[in-house]
Formats: sequence, structure tokens, C-alpha cells
Amino acid sequence: MQKQLRQIGKKMTVLALTLSFFMTGAATCGFQKAEAREEWVATSAVSFTDTKGHWAAKEITNAAKSGMIQGFPDGTFRPEQTITEEQFLSLVERIIPKFSGHEPDAFIQESYLSAAKGRWSEKTYRHLMAAGIMPSGKPTEGMNRLEATRVLLAALGHQSEGEKYRGTKAHFFSDLSVENEGEVMTVYPAYKMGIMAGYPDGTFRPKEMITRAQAVVLLTRLDHKIDELFPGNVTEEEKQGMTKAVSTFVQDVMDQERIRRLDELLSYVKKKKLPVTESFLREHFSFMQYEVYDYVRFPRFNELIYYAKIGTSKYRMTVQYYAGELGGSVDKTFYLSSTDGKSFQLIGKDE
Repeated sequence: MQKQLRQIGKKMTVLALTLSFFMTGAATCGFQKAEAREEWVATSAVSFTDTKGHWAAKEITNAAKSGMIQGFPDGTFRPEQTITEEQFLSLVERIIPKFSGHEPDAFIQESYLSAAKGRWSEKTYRHLMAAGIMPSGKPTEGMNRLEATRVLLAALGHQSEGEKYRGTKAHFFSDLSVENEGEVMTVYPAYKMGIMAGYPDGTFRPKEMITRAQAVVLLTRLDHKIDELFPGNVTEEEKQGMTKAVSTFVQDVMDQERIRRLDELLSYVKKKKLPVTESFLREHFSFMQYEVYDYVRFPRFNELIYYAKIGTSKYRMTVQYYAGELGGSVDKTFYLSSTDGKSFQLIGKDE
């Protein structure tokens, strides 16, 4: 389902993208983190009658204690039952940070939301779509390993990791062909990051359905990986300051000033003495150096955002969002520096 981004910087046909609607926090309709509402949730028991001796018993019990999962009225968890797409997405929604989100555009509603309309999971679908966590099938269909991997990468804001494996000749799994670039760019990064594992026989089995027990294990890994990838105690004040610094600059450049050339942007920043380094500009606005260019639009900054403090005064902010029909699901990472946690400078990755 996911559309691959075309290489920025190639001299190709200009994509006429509307710029006025992707600016700072200007959501027309917000969504709060959804409450537990799976149709199969019915009991809050932390000890199930059918998980004793199960290979995932520990993970299931811990997940139940944390409130991530619940069971059925008869006291069972049914660990070997296939988990559906809507159930899996509902669990993902509970793990990731809260974000307000915004109303999906017409294309998304027609192409991906129609199957969930009127179902208990509709709010979850609407919410996650703003973050580019997109469904590929129908809510009641089983979730296979490949699709679960794609969703988990998006939930981590790490789909761009797949670019490292574009054109690779390395064979990680016997049942994944390097000729299938889409699968390789989804599975390989998730495998190397420790989110997904293969089988002892060297296969990945991308089409194999995931059970409820396996889903619990995967979501537990997701939870742990979030803590690992986004370290540091970032305060709410710092989060707000970081988001405002990036979103205000993007809005000013793209919407207010409508700057479309890199040399003009460099001059504008210098003239206004803005707290933005040239490295930052080249990392995020290099497409402006071409007379004709392709680019993926910026987020609205009310989507899924991860914050990390990676040094004494250095911060990282990753935004996972839907960049429109042409862009698809995208993650962008911005780096900032601050000595007081209140005023921020936009810097390059290696500064």
C-alpha cells in the first residue's frame, strides 16, 4: 500500500502541492488518544485460564497488568487466535504517545477509511491515519507479519530506515527476494532494529497471520524500542518549545514568505538573523536548489511526534505523518539545540 517517495533533487516534473494547509498546529478537527474499545475486550483479569504454560505467558500477563490488553468474558485470552487488523491497530494506538491529529483528507477517507466506517474501530483508524499509520486491508481481516512490520515501523517513525536497504543484494531471509524492494525495505530495517525476528529455518514468512499472543510480544517490543530510540527526560515545556520553533519556521518560509529558492532562503535567514543554521536548511530544503523539483510536504505538527534529548544541549524531534497521496507515510527528523530548554536553534544532524 505504502507509496515510496521519489528521490528529492531529481530534475523532474513539479508536483503542484497545496502549501497553505500543512502549517503549524492548525488542525481543523482533533482526535484524542482513543479509549480501549475493541469488540473482544470484556474483562480486566490479569490471569487467564488458557495462558498457563504458554510460550508468551509472561508477556501476556505483564501486558494485562499494564492495561494494554484484556480478555474475554469467560476468562480466556485465546492466545493462538488470529488478531485482526483493527485489533492490532487498536493496540498500537495505546502504545504510542498521544497526539491530537486531524481529519483525514478526501483521498484517505475514500481509499482507506471506508471499510472501517460505522465500526468500533473507526476512531482508531481516523486517528492513526493522521500519523501515516495506514491500513492495507479490511478491519476484520487477519494481520500478517509483513503488514504488522510496516505498521510497527511507522509507529516508531522509522520507515526512512528502509532507504538503507534500497538496492541491497544481502539475503537476510530465504523467502524474501532482494528483487522485491518493497518487502526488503520494510522487513530488513525492522529485523536489524530487533522489532521483528525470523524463524530458525531462515524464513521470515511475510504472509503468515499473527496470533494474539504474537501481537502482545510485538507491541511489548514496540514499547521498549520507543524508550530506547527516544531517550532523555524532555519536559512538556521543552516539547512545546521544540515544536513551535520548527513549525513556526516552516510556516514562515513556506506559507507566509512563500520562498521557493534555496539562495533566497539562505539570504532571508541571514537578513532576519534567525536561529537556523545552514546545515539545517540544506537538510530540509535542498529541493529548493532545483528549478523544477519534487518534494514531500511538511507535517502540520499535530501528528505523532517523538522527542529525545541526545546531549547536554542537543535535542531530536521525529514527526511521523501522512504527506498526501503522492508522499504517503513519511517520517521527518529535526535537530535542535538549546541552553535553557526555552529558546531553540534549528541545527543540522551532525552539528
